[in-house]
Amino acid sequence: MSRIFSDDHTFRDMTIALALLFILGPAVDHFFPSSRFDSYLTVAFLVFALFEITRRASDLLIGLTLGIPAVAGSIFNAATPDSPAINLGPTIFAGLFLAFLVHRILKDILVGSRLSAEKIFGAVCAYLLIGFLFSSVYVFIALVDPDAFAYSEALASDLKNSSSGQGVFTYFSFVTMSTLGYGDISPVSAAARSCAWIQAVLGQLYIAITIAALVGTHIARGRD
Repeated sequence: MSRIFSDDHTFRDMTIALALLFILGPAVDHFFPSSRFDSYLTVAFLVFALFEITRRASDLLIGLTLGIPAVAGSIFNAATPDSPAINLGPTIFAGLFLAFLVHRILKDILVGSRLSAEKIFGAVCAYLLIGFLFSSVYVFIALVDPDAFAYSEALASDLKNSSSGQGVFTYFSFVTMSTLGYGDISPVSAAARSCAWIQAVLGQLYIAITIAALVGTHIARGRD
């Protein structure tokens, strides 16, 4: 199968796509607060990620099984923003698909003894995807239990203008993973608190372990 992007730069392309998603989403929401364009940006990223990551038949099968329902559900949710209960299924599939992407990327970057720019892009991409994955987990928790989180007035207003709160919980996810904790959104329920501390610990461990693995690979390569 011919590819628009080279396999040699899959992780670089995905990292750039994620950066564009995180930058353009809030920008569009700021200038066009009533639009659902940020939801379609997420759909576009999911499609792009599926296209980029499926380089083997096994990846294609799993990717399509998880990715198609996630993409279709995201499109439906963007078109019907006043149906939060319907978000549950697509949120689950989106989370599973993102987990598959993280697994696939880590499997690639941890194999082999050569450190390259593509491996570094892969490590960055996996970190960003973990944050995106946990945002889907928080969306799911909030849909199941609307009182699972406490919000400031500004965030509560943003949440009302969103079909699922993906933007708000993406913000909370990365604030939690980087252990900043501004306090404008707080986990209240047991499930929300558990996911928050797990993500905070995982975020710190990921950075420490990944850097150690990449540096170790570089040192071992230099001794050969």
